[in-house]
Amino acid sequence: MRKNRKLMSLAVFFFFVGNLAAFLPYQEAYWQEVHRDVPYVPSPYEVVEEMLRLAQPKPGDILYDLGCGDGRIVVEAARRGIKAVGIDIDPERIAESWENARQAGVTNLVEFRQGDLFKADIHDASIVTLYLLTYVNLKLRPKLLSELKPGTRVVSHNYAMDTWRPDQTTTVVVNDSVHTVYFWIIPANLTGIWTWTMPLKDRKIDCRLEVDQHFQYFQGKLFVGRDTVVIDETKLEGPKVNFTALLANRDQKMNLNFSGQVEGDRITGTIIVKANNNEEKIPWRASRDPKTKRPLDAGEES
Repeated sequence: MRKNRKLMSLAVFFFFVGNLAAFLPYQEAYWQEVHRDVPYVPSPYEVVEEMLRLAQPKPGDILYDLGCGDGRIVVEAARRGIKAVGIDIDPERIAESWENARQAGVTNLVEFRQGDLFKADIHDASIVTLYLLTYVNLKLRPKLLSELKPGTRVVSHNYAMDTWRPDQTTTVVVNDSVHTVYFWIIPANLTGIWTWTMPLKDRKIDCRLEVDQHFQYFQGKLFVGRDTVVIDETKLEGPKVNFTALLANRDQKMNLNFSGQVEGDRITGTIIVKANNNEEKIPWRASRDPKTKRPLDAGEES
């Protein structure tokens, strides 16, 4: 009896092992279905036009559409002469996208990749388009802010980014339905402590800027020698940074207007110094202590 039970157990074991290989493709398809974070709903062409209008594609741009569906945004960008890449987890959508690109005659300018948009390499994008869901946008937000170059344009149909306020918002009405389009510019990361030496009145003064940043908005304290001031009129657009500071002591008031370009841990630009009805332009070259840099998004890994 025991021998028969053992034989039956072995038979059942080998039956499941033998059928495991045949089951795996169905299991993979099942998990792909489970991990489709967004149902397939294409953006109306009127919305696509508005998204591209806000993005203002120009020669040399590379557009990435994350969750590309039937590829219509990618194809429309390519019709404007822009190189474009579509990423979608659904193989049927990828096949449909290639067919639509073939019919439009733009296969030389497009690429479609089947894969997980959260794992995709998007570092070379200068425009990113989205039609996802709010929770997917929030999950994706740290990746956008950490991997995309400052100045990259991000456009989303109908879904925002919570506390990351859009730089611009528009609406499109299609068949009595209102569609909202959100637009952002990826900001440079200014967080941390920056230092430089500034020549003033035939002497060199050590300066330090301590910056707190919330996406494209920032504030900070400027230390010029022994003086400390709060910076004002702050503006950050992609890699371009501008702010002003007023130094006031018993002798005189001095207005400082800073304008520069952020590249990693360096800022290069100019400082316009205004005092006693005189104006002087001096170079501005600041460097940041890399240890003081912080992520722009709480969900981003440091």
